[in-house]
Amino acid sequence: PAPYGGRGNVPTRLRLGEAKRQRPLSVKELAFELAPSQWHTLEWREGTNFTLRSRFARVRVHAAHRDQERTQLRPQEWLLIEWPDGHKEPMKYWLSTLPEDIPLQRVVLEAKMRWRIERDYQDLKQELGLGHYEGRGWRGFHHHASLSIAAYGFLMAQQLRHPEGAGKKNAARREEPALPTHYKPRGSPAHAAPRPIVHHEFAAAYRRSLAQDTTPMSVLPARKRKATLVTQ
Repeated sequence: PAPYGGRGNVPTRLRLGEAKRQRPLSVKELAFELAPSQWHTLEWREGTNFTLRSRFARVRVHAAHRDQERTQLRPQEWLLIEWPDGHKEPMKYWLSTLPEDIPLQRVVLEAKMRWRIERDYQDLKQELGLGHYEGRGWRGFHHHASLSIAAYGFLMAQQLRHPEGAGKKNAARREEPALPTHYKPRGSPAHAAPRPIVHHEFAAAYRRSLAQDTTPMSVLPARKRKATLVTQ
């Protein structure tokens, strides 16, 4: 702050110093000043056609936006910069409050998680009816959103348990568990004998043999009857 002149309120707001290091620097200028050893090529997920990868760098900074209206500096944060190979300048910037000892790979995953969150939100609105609420009260919307999110969590858990059917609209259902040995159908007698296992191939062969061994049976000729119309 400026020194107190003896009159009025004591100055408490910060002001820019004369030294270069005390002047705010844009993130683009900072990216151009970073050493080549600070840039790393990382992958974060599998895309539709290829693995998504890019070049990233990070540095600890103090955000200096409107510092002249504050009484103290903002706490340090991670500045993550994405500068793909072949681009003339950086493409994206993120400010993150993640811990200082977190790996760079985790920072990149958290920064790129926005795509996954947007997809989840889109599925909630279109598939599970999150956007169909027409009430006006907070309690009703809270209940509606809770049910939609619970349904989405259940479907996501099923998808993670059975990844072979993920992404397919008509994926095969999982195998149903076998019936226990003591299972008894409803309505069956109390001491009904268990039904033997039927071998379908043997049963089909047995039916064919019965059809071949049958002898023609003589039948009586059908008599012609006169049609009679009855009216009332």
